[in-house]
Amino acid sequence: MFILLLIASFLTGFCMLKKFTQIKAPIMMISGSFLLGCLFSGTLLYWMDILFVKTLNDYYISNIVYLIISAAFIIYIYKTEAKIHKDLFKVIKEFCSDKVAIICFIAFVLFSTWFNYNTFRLSDGNITISGGAWSDITFHHGFVRSISLGQNIPVEYVFYANTPAKYHFLFNYYAGKISQTGLHSVHALNLMCSLSLSFLLLMIFQFGRTVFKNDAVGILGALFLLFHSSLSGLKWIFDNWGWDIFKKIYEKTGWLAQTDFEGWGLFNLNVFVNQRHFAFSLALLVFIVTYVISLYEKETENSEPAEAKSTTPNQHNNRLWFFSSCFIGVAAGLTPYWNSVVNTALLSFLGLYTIINIRKKDIFEPMFVTTAIAGFVSLPQLMRFKSGSSSLNEYPKLHIGYELNHFDLFDLTEYYFKVLGLKLIIVVIGLLIISNRKKILFLILSIPFILANLLQLGVVLYDNNKLMISTLIFINCLAAYYLVELFKLKPFIFKIVSVALCFSLMFAGVLDLMSVKNLRKVDVADKSDFTQWIIENTEPGSVFLTLPTIQYYDNAVSNILMAGGKIYVHNAASSAYKLDERLNNLDIIFRGEKSFEKIKSIMEQEGIDYIVVSPELRESKEYKVNEEFLSQNFVTKYNNNGIAVYSIY
Repeated sequence: MFILLLIASFLTGFCMLKKFTQIKAPIMMISGSFLLGCLFSGTLLYWMDILFVKTLNDYYISNIVYLIISAAFIIYIYKTEAKIHKDLFKVIKEFCSDKVAIICFIAFVLFSTWFNYNTFRLSDGNITISGGAWSDITFHHGFVRSISLGQNIPVEYVFYANTPAKYHFLFNYYAGKISQTGLHSVHALNLMCSLSLSFLLLMIFQFGRTVFKNDAVGILGALFLLFHSSLSGLKWIFDNWGWDIFKKIYEKTGWLAQTDFEGWGLFNLNVFVNQRHFAFSLALLVFIVTYVISLYEKETENSEPAEAKSTTPNQHNNRLWFFSSCFIGVAAGLTPYWNSVVNTALLSFLGLYTIINIRKKDIFEPMFVTTAIAGFVSLPQLMRFKSGSSSLNEYPKLHIGYELNHFDLFDLTEYYFKVLGLKLIIVVIGLLIISNRKKILFLILSIPFILANLLQLGVVLYDNNKLMISTLIFINCLAAYYLVELFKLKPFIFKIVSVALCFSLMFAGVLDLMSVKNLRKVDVADKSDFTQWIIENTEPGSVFLTLPTIQYYDNAVSNILMAGGKIYVHNAASSAYKLDERLNNLDIIFRGEKSFEKIKSIMEQEGIDYIVVSPELRESKEYKVNEEFLSQNFVTKYNNNGIAVYSIY
């Protein structure tokens, strides 16, 4: 049935694009059908789940109802839009006949599939996870499992139980619904991640083709994102130079993250290994930006905007431009629950693009409608992030200079030269040689990067890197444009310089690709004895109190999450919630220094179903557990392989 769900999402997206837009480019249609189909389908499934859980206490019927609604919509479009089925086959045929695009897409799919399965896969009854991705994937996959097994509606964090999830969760939720309809959770997550990364790279290719009318720009732009290179690559070569340098490169195991120029490795492949849901929202960002540019940036042969000859939708069909603007506005407005940072980048682009076209009625009116609707739909979601006990109540707040913690133009330039390498210089040169209109566009697209250096978005400063990547995607294409233009110059020396510069912008990224290949692997039992006991003997979504820290090996926490359970408190929640009160409750219960009635009252009030004492908890120096107190006052529900589970009843 999961195949029907995916097909329905894609066809729904395609029908929406045909009904509400005038997109002709096959890449835009194929990519948009997947991205917008998943966006609207996943959001609708979530709200239907809430409805049916409240009214019928059913966690599965939404899948059936969604397929019925989707089928009805597709049939309606088929009846009202002549030859839409032929249009679909025509788009697919044109896409397949675009040799450069299809070769790139196949390469992107192959790379993305290898990339995701190399770091997270099923293996002989176990789930194998790369050590460099352990902490993030454990919790992402745990959330997917909680959805696929049911009883996590309205959604809660699996690592901070009994608290509504506010930060972006719909990508993993949609993957959970795919798993719920028949596909193993590992395959469901990897499928969505692989397709998302593939379409992100394909949309970057299309952005280069749309803005610079050059396929090579788009290809290089995609490569520059995957293989971001700071000066850390040169430093690594200097430190490891020798006769066996190529052997060292091939066998390299660690990220370049811990070098002077990489900080936490926030711009390399490490991002997509851990935050693998991020690619989907980035692809949406590039899609909407490219759609707006292709619709309104009509250029003459001299690469200047033809203001007087601009032909936008409202000049020939007022109804079409209005519905098209509403459609894109709603799509942009639905992104906070998929990724709130990308939503910020989208709103900044739409708003500023509207402002710079205030004197052009044919552009300003539809863009104003789009921006207003996007803001109106986004606002209640963004406000919800700051409600309750969320630590985000205090953010965003002024924080100038990112890691430098101060504003100094020289220091900031030096810092980003180390982080971006020669790309910084190349981007500046590229900005100088493009048309004035394009200069304005790229300055608008740079606003997320500027915001990341003015504000702190949350508890963890390094979350700002997501805003920076939202800009990096586009300036990569600007750097690629300059290098392609340099390659076109007649003196052969310029071609050599161009190729050398391209290599320099990817070298550190290639080193990190070797790290992805060689990352240490950790096996987690997909169906351990403890996991099976949880599934068979506890209610889905039960809350477990155990050691609240990350352990990079198979342990009780990973077993609980594999079974669809939730952790009462875990330090992974520190970026979204204030943990002091829950950690204090944890300490009281573990130490057993209060009366049993007091501890029982805390557990009932906090909704804690089970206490789990594991080997790693016993060995912890930070958290002390009084097992004698627990065994004397609680009912022992499970005791095997060093794991003991206690319950009040």
